[in-house]
Amino acid sequence: MINSIKYIVEFTCLLVITFFLTSCEEKKKVEVTNKYNGPLMSTENLNVMYSDSGRTTVKLTTARQLKFQNEDEVYPKAVYVTFYDKNGVEYSSLRGDSGRYEKSNGLYKVMGNVFFFNRLQQQSLATDLLNWSPLRKKVYTDRKFIIKTPKEELHGIGMDADQDFTHYTMRKTKGTFAVDSLNSQTDDDIATDTTSY
Repeated sequence: MINSIKYIVEFTCLLVITFFLTSCEEKKKVEVTNKYNGPLMSTENLNVMYSDSGRTTVKLTTARQLKFQNEDEVYPKAVYVTFYDKNGVEYSSLRGDSGRYEKSNGLYKVMGNVFFFNRLQQQSLATDLLNWSPLRKKVYTDRKFIIKTPKEELHGIGMDADQDFTHYTMRKTKGTFAVDSLNSQTDDDIATDTTSY
């Protein structure tokens, strides 16, 4: 009989300890919540103007903007960027199938069938990704590109340019280049009109 009482007491103590440990473990379990990483705001028919001394210098338009927690923006539809001179006249335009803005580095990325055109100089750039920095007033790409001017068609990989596309530097290129005549002090030098690479 003493053994049975001892057995019942031990069994009861074991049950109480097991229940206590189980309830403590359940309290320790923290409910895992999924963080929302999607857009916080959606805007239709967005128009963004950049100005300098009260005059519009750049206008960005797109049909849809998605803004995220880190203040990055995604433009899932076509993006249009128009550049204006000091008189408010449009001189260059940029277009792509979609785009994004990275707040951390102040950089716009225009993607898919990108076409950049300078009306004054009648020159264009085609690529599949073009980065634009409003702060540095530069555009650049590390991708394949084609630049067309009234006299040249240049193909290459990687280029940097002013945002007005008046001056540009190409990295790996090929095509026919027009070269200004070379000034020299002797009559034996010959001016070169075009160079092929």
